[in-house]
Amino acid sequence: MYRELQEFVSKKKPIALATVVEAGEKNRELPGQKLLLTESEVFGPLQDHPIGAEVHRLAAEALKQRGVHFRQITAEKVTAGIFVECYHPVARLLILGGGHVARPLAQIASLLQYQITVVDDRPTFANNQRFPGAAVVCDEFIPALQRQTIDPATSVVIVTRGHRHDLACLEYVLQFQPGYVGMIGSRRRVKLVKEHLARCGYPEEKVNRVHMPIGLAIGAATPEEIAVSIAAQLVEVRRGPGGVPTSTAEEWELLTRTMEYVNLGQPVVAATILRTRGSTPARPVQKCWYCLTAPALEPLGEAAGKRRCAGMP
Repeated sequence: MYRELQEFVSKKKPIALATVVEAGEKNRELPGQKLLLTESEVFGPLQDHPIGAEVHRLAAEALKQRGVHFRQITAEKVTAGIFVECYHPVARLLILGGGHVARPLAQIASLLQYQITVVDDRPTFANNQRFPGAAVVCDEFIPALQRQTIDPATSVVIVTRGHRHDLACLEYVLQFQPGYVGMIGSRRRVKLVKEHLARCGYPEEKVNRVHMPIGLAIGAATPEEIAVSIAAQLVEVRRGPGGVPTSTAEEWELLTRTMEYVNLGQPVVAATILRTRGSTPARPVQKCWYCLTAPALEPLGEAAGKRRCAGMP
């Protein structure tokens, strides 16, 4: 099963990993057994166990959601506690246009754990000095878009200079199913764009999913305020009903490093925050990993160093 897990981790495909963490005295062999579920396949010894079908159902339900899950299940006279971790594609933000709004938007989106790509055809606007930490593409917009992956984990913000390339970019993006599409523009211009798309035969439902004018209506005036309104709308869509579950790049990195230790035969301890109460900077899903053979117990992850995790070893 770990070979299959390694394969899906390398591709960052959606997976749910279910582990039995507790069972009754008559089922001492169950704790630690796992089931790996992808969008189309299932692996692991649990699939052949009498509780396998119920674990499969629980993992499939969890895969549609975010975070980690713990459930008590009873099947075939066996009661067990099942812990399910889900990993989804990393949230990507594709910013078309590197102008005055794009720069603060990229800064805010980075804090929101997006992987950011900025496209502009002007070298003075499309460079890593202007957008540190982002993937920057300096090219004509459509050729650049043709090299991008646009899927439900991708959010697209269209803010090209003077709206010159907005419509062409929008028409290209509407061929796909991004999780979010937003285009800047006045209400009058938005009306004209919608009329054009209707004449071109684009389904009304698809056109209505485009956020234009872009951003939440907070009275934004400056480029920075507009960036805040767009970022807030990205969060609203991602966390709202119908939002596509995503994972952070760090969560995938932790899983990748764990697999490296496993492949080397080194023991690893993983602690995952399931629930929190009261005021705390920690959140569910945060992890702390310790490689037991590393010098001084190497801590990895977002939760490393926080009080509860620091006491793990």
